Amino acid sequence: MRILKGHVSPETAYVVDDYPYGFRLRCKIRYWLDVHPTRGVRFVSQTTNPKIPGEHWNKQKAGTYCLFSGCMYLDENGHVKWSGLTEYSDLADVERWIAEYGEGNVTPRVTEAWLKAKTDLGKLIGGLI
Repeated sequence: MRILKGHVSPETAYVVDDYPYGFRLRCKIRYWLDVHPTRGVRFVSQTTNPKIPGEHWNKQKAGTYCLFSGCMYLDENGHVKWSGLTEYSDLADVERWIAEYGEGNVTPRVTEAWLKAKTDLGKLIGGLI
């Protein structure tokens, strides 16, 4: 696995130059993480249209937001993937995610604040039980 950093807009996207388009054609595809201040982080991809002359980019495809964190990486096959943290992640998942993907986290301060709040809440609830 290789962490991808700094790909947060179409201009700074990670570009793959030889990507399948339909059955026989090839195109370019670019990937980035969209960071929204209140909604979180989501994975976005966009391909070129090889049927149109020049470099015409198709409509972007965006995934579901993860509220707290996001990291893009290349898997063992060289495919672009992403991982994120949601409000449903438990404390063990958060710590494991930070250890594995923290280097490429696009919102580290949000993740740290959320981890602290989750830890403090766990201590508070533990003291009440």
